Amino acid sequence: MSNNKGGFDYENKVIGALLRTGCAGSILEGAGSSSADADADFVIGGVRYLVEVKKNAAAQMGGTSVRFSNGNFSFAKGGVEESTQQRIISLLQSKAPFIQDLLAKINCEAFPARCAKETWQTAKEEGYLIPVNTELEFDTDFIADHYTAKGINYIQIGGSGLFYLRDNPANLPIPELTGKINIELRPGRSGSKKGMVSAGIRAQGRLQFRPISPFTLDDDRSIKSMIETQTQQ
Repeated sequence: MSNNKGGFDYENKVIGALLRTGCAGSILEGAGSSSADADADFVIGGVRYLVEVKKNAAAQMGGTSVRFSNGNFSFAKGGVEESTQQRIISLLQSKAPFIQDLLAKINCEAFPARCAKETWQTAKEEGYLIPVNTELEFDTDFIADHYTAKGINYIQIGGSGLFYLRDNPANLPIPELTGKINIELRPGRSGSKKGMVSAGIRAQGRLQFRPISPFTLDDDRSIKSMIETQTQQ
């Protein structure tokens, strides 16, 4: 089973539990690999809340693209604070020569780029991607910034449970997702179409701890207990 399929199956498991407990919103199928949509939603007290769903605590969380052109770095719009952008760009400056080598290998001048799938695969096999890879130790503000910019205040993590991201508008009896993460910076490509791929430099968060919540959205009984506890607060 691929990671994408496993994640999609887990999203549908969460949605199924929400449907059975009568608090599902309008999302009836997981968003899968879409980066634009919430994966699930729930309704409490007539108010709809959006949820990001991750298969487990090892999954990538949050993320954006870094542009590179004429020796300069910039960010795709939205979701990353200016101070965080500057820390990431400062780290990537030392990788600029390797990025230029990769671009020359795939016959492109800037990222994001578009090239033949075979050309990208050759660059990967010959080791041009590895020297670009790096990571920055950070905290979960990077993840919270990314999702709250989309109006998502909650994240469900398989094996860990449900957490809120900075704000808890539904007043649920769950903890905030806080702790150390790594922001992984690496070149990557999208799926191929007619033998061509889109490629770019990705910045994605990964937890460096395993969070634990008393409630989870993938279990009917836990959802019911959470709502009962919430109404008693």
